[in-house]
Amino acid sequence: MTGTEELTDTERRQRLSEADGEGFSPYLLFRRGTLTPTALDGLVPQRTWELLDRAERCARAREELRDRLEDALYAAVPGLPAAERRGLLRLRRTIHNDRPPAALPSPVGLPPECRELLESWLRKRAEGDRLLDEAAAVLPGELNAGRTALAALMAHEDFQRGVQLSDEATWRALRGYAADPHATGRKPSRRRRLENTLTSFAYRVVLKPSPFGSFTEIGARPWDRPGAGGPVADRAARRPSQVRLSVGLLSWMSYELRRLAGAEDLMRIRLNNSLISHGDRVLCVRRSPDGADASAFGAAQVVSARNTELVRLLRRLLSDGDLTERALRDHLTAAGLAPDAAARAVDKLVEAGLCHRGLGLPDQQPRPAQAVAARLRALPGPQAAQCAEIFARLQTIEDAFAGADADERAGLLAEVREQVARFVELCGAPTPAPEAMRSVVFEDVGTREPPHDDPTALVERERASLELFQRIVPVLDDASIEKAGLYTYFTRLYGGDERPVPAIEFYRAFAELAPNDAAAVATGQGDAHCDRLRELRTELLDELRAAVGREGEVRLDTARLRAFADRLPASLLPWRSAAYRVQIATEAGERLAVVNGVTTGQGVFFSRFCELLETAGPKGWSLAGALRPWITSNAPRQTDLTAVLGLNFNLHPRLSPYELVYPGSVARPGPSEPLTLADLFVRADHRRRRLQLVSARDGETVDLVPLNFLYPAAAPGLYRFLCAFAPTRTYRGGLWEQLARADARSGRAVPPGPQRRPRVRLGGLVLDRASWSFPAKDVPELAGGGEWDTGMLARFDCWRREHGVPRHCFFQLISAPPPGDGSGDVLEETRRWALQARSARLHKPHYLDSRNPFLLQVLARQLTEAADGTVIFHECLPSPAEAPAAHPPRSAEEFLLEYTLSSRPARPHFEEDHRVQD
Repeated sequence: MTGTEELTDTERRQRLSEADGEGFSPYLLFRRGTLTPTALDGLVPQRTWELLDRAERCARAREELRDRLEDALYAAVPGLPAAERRGLLRLRRTIHNDRPPAALPSPVGLPPECRELLESWLRKRAEGDRLLDEAAAVLPGELNAGRTALAALMAHEDFQRGVQLSDEATWRALRGYAADPHATGRKPSRRRRLENTLTSFAYRVVLKPSPFGSFTEIGARPWDRPGAGGPVADRAARRPSQVRLSVGLLSWMSYELRRLAGAEDLMRIRLNNSLISHGDRVLCVRRSPDGADASAFGAAQVVSARNTELVRLLRRLLSDGDLTERALRDHLTAAGLAPDAAARAVDKLVEAGLCHRGLGLPDQQPRPAQAVAARLRALPGPQAAQCAEIFARLQTIEDAFAGADADERAGLLAEVREQVARFVELCGAPTPAPEAMRSVVFEDVGTREPPHDDPTALVERERASLELFQRIVPVLDDASIEKAGLYTYFTRLYGGDERPVPAIEFYRAFAELAPNDAAAVATGQGDAHCDRLRELRTELLDELRAAVGREGEVRLDTARLRAFADRLPASLLPWRSAAYRVQIATEAGERLAVVNGVTTGQGVFFSRFCELLETAGPKGWSLAGALRPWITSNAPRQTDLTAVLGLNFNLHPRLSPYELVYPGSVARPGPSEPLTLADLFVRADHRRRRLQLVSARDGETVDLVPLNFLYPAAAPGLYRFLCAFAPTRTYRGGLWEQLARADARSGRAVPPGPQRRPRVRLGGLVLDRASWSFPAKDVPELAGGGEWDTGMLARFDCWRREHGVPRHCFFQLISAPPPGDGSGDVLEETRRWALQARSARLHKPHYLDSRNPFLLQVLARQLTEAADGTVIFHECLPSPAEAPAAHPPRSAEEFLLEYTLSSRPARPHFEEDHRVQD
């Protein structure tokens, strides 16, 4: 019997999966808050709510007595003398209105049953009033105790550091609050603002893990080794910290070095790496250099110039690399130009975009301030020497920052600003924009300890659900229509043959379209195939629409979904690789994988943290060490895009086998020469109705996968164009949010009033949480402009229970959309949405415990800021109320895992037939 024949079915499938790259990637990322729920103890006025709950029970008992008493009084009226009937009817009205009677009726003629019921009702009312009075008396003290607890949060070093990097002025203000949270001289409105900010930060840390400074710690481990990491005694070893100065700020300072005396010996001139010959002309993409005012989101423009002798000379001189500006001028002078003409020629070449001027440092330079200082030291003169000192000092600050506490960091941050001010004065540069100086340092904090939980068995059990979801999610991905629309435009422009077209030429044609025409291409307007994709999306969403308002939860029918997936056109391929953000919840003994988000796989979501977690486990295991071989074996043509664009979250090590240098960027050193835009051609894949990038060097397809976090809609035009060839996903939000956007686009009227949407499950995956939406104006008035009282607390709690909103939830305010400008520029509208989503506070979900006055105060303020909008409450899953008692309270923990489908033809789903149905 052969070795293969001896394998079990499970082992055989595992061997096939590993050979094909199918299954879960061999790494797992997790992130969790650095505060535990115990840090929030004292913020809920427990005694007040005990009294209010008892008062409510008294009120319910009083209501039951009231009904019986009204009936008894009504029955007694006919038997009383006429003189006493009016008083008894007045008493009945008073009881009905739940008011205490001004005077009790005479016992003469009143039946004993009525007298007993009345006395019981009066006792319950007196008890309820007493409890309400006691609650009102207790609340101020508990609120003050809560303020003391809020102030104590600022004693946590991790918390202080996170607030400080978010906004230094806010950190100082909160420190002032924490020093005396009960200061009588503080204006009530200012006190509420500070409490709102402090409360929002605190609950974000505990219940919303997101990679921001020391609010969150990030870890990684091998997929198949749950205990990898283990306890580490030394804090520095247990909690690695990666600190980087703002790349955007350093890019701006480097750009301004052109003002230095002798800058022609510092600045280097390099040929535009996108330059191609096009008949008797040359084409290239002109892009403002990083650090220039127009670089942030400026348009990348295709430039056409005559292929003159000067251009040909330039291409010969710079074919092997860059030259200092002085050296290039000397070469041009030797070729016959006068010195002044040579200087002007270089300026014109740079202005036209045929050349780039800069320091020539790679965009992914690991220690850029140090590298700039080294370049400056080689330049003679006191001005360059002083600039070198500035950059060297900035590097020292970056190196010292991780080990400094919050007070020491305040001094370091102040020194960064001092050095920048000194640089401005020294170089005669303009003062940087306030936004550029708001966040001058970025930090990520890691952990080498293992996660608290292990999701691997749960998600392994849900492989069939993940595979099915990855087959249908392209229907909801806006990029599917964008890619198909671009394919149709290409075939109309160049015909249906297989002739590849230079990528620059095609980009020029697309970039020259009027905004509404470009939007029509990107949205597939007038394209029958794109219309069919929209019909499929409508069909899929109709399944959800039928469930709106249903109680309980919606369990998607896997048989119906599979039949739907089997009918999808060949052009709508599944997401082969996807990354999932998952939390684990337990309900009635069942473990559920709650999907918080789905995004591009192929290592994209993990790349940013590779350097932070360089040695994340025992025996030298590291995230980068696991990523590189997995990408190489699973996607051997994967090509990264060198484009930092002044954003720190675009920094990552070299992980992909190939690299494409973005125009204007400088590639990092690597084992092979990177591709450029000049090396790329576009070819139509008619079977898939998609466009492909092809390398002119070997004729093979380029699998472009930008390993950064930049959302394409908010990026420059050329970057967005290139992402149309990449598996970058634009699947935004949950399924209910997808339905809401689809209804808004189609003009479908939304029923007025409250809307309830149930939880959506696919097997053991929770694809969307239950939600409740209301017009903001319909939410009961809260204490946004005044002090809390027990009546407000009780009314809101009663309102949310009447509507089924859970006590623990998240809320989100959606402002009414602004009127369109009528331009029809859908691409620009999408870009504005993305920029707003990255910065708008109202769009971020906030945690709410409806019994916490400080959280209700946050809700109150936001309701006043978006009174014409909609408030959506989402169930908190996992809920703090469901936390197991077996272990101490822990902050929320989120896992990031990656799943890859087989590249072979679809085959039966083995696990699904044997799944235990609940």
